[in-house]
Amino acid sequence: MEKTFLDITVLPYRSLSKKGFRNLMFIVSLIFFLVGVFFWYIGAWPVFGFLGLDVLLLYYAFKINYKSGEIFETVKIIQQNLLITRNFPSGKKQTWNLEPYWTKVEISNPARHQHNLIVKSKDKVVLLGSFLNYNDKRKLFTQIESALQLLNNKMSKI
Repeated sequence: MEKTFLDITVLPYRSLSKKGFRNLMFIVSLIFFLVGVFFWYIGAWPVFGFLGLDVLLLYYAFKINYKSGEIFETVKIIQQNLLITRNFPSGKKQTWNLEPYWTKVEISNPARHQHNLIVKSKDKVVLLGSFLNYNDKRKLFTQIESALQLLNNKMSKI
């Protein structure tokens, strides 16, 4: 049986839970409804319809945002294999199979604070955790580096 040195799933951060989203939509709908009734009462009835349209567009925008947040990546390091899998919301999977011995992990430092976590092995290059903030990329970098060092130490003893 092969020893697993790292097995993690990387998910995008979502600050608003599904329950929070329902509560937000209820409050926004209630406020817009009351404002719409006021405008209807003073004779500006078309405003009521536009406020309803605003609520629908806000709901749709949040749904698109939640759908894009369903992407996730898995990183698995076992004896002779570093497996990175990216799972898209559509169900499509993209997989990279790298050799851990030749793997280097780095965080690039381009302009505009868009740091990229890059995993390189021979001729393969994978951008990992593009949806993460800088601190989370640093943590992931440290976890992968530690697991690779542990694997290389173990392999050098054999």
